[in-house]
Amino acid sequence: MSVQLLAQAIQQQCAVEFEYDGHRRVVHPAAVGLHRSTNRESLRGYQVGGTSASRTTPLWDLFTVAKIQGLRVLGGPVPVPPGFSPGDKHMSVIYAER
Repeated sequence: MSVQLLAQAIQQQCAVEFEYDGHRRVVHPAAVGLHRSTNRESLRGYQVGGTSASRTTPLWDLFTVAKIQGLRVLGGPVPVPPGFSPGDKHMSVIYAER
């Protein structure tokens, strides 16, 4: 369910909000697909709000979809995140991208 909702948010250019590793995150999703080395479904996104254990926002990150909890699609459209380029090199298969 989360992958489909993330793909929809990407297509509609919406932000998303979720809990990840105990932190609330607000993210502009850029791509969702299979991570090249782990073969896990992953989200590439630009975190613009919430918190992180190791860095301050805004920041680019790669999130394992199975660890995303309480996913909500927020309003849009949101701008294309800075520094985004199609064809994420960390993904072997991309289901949806900006």
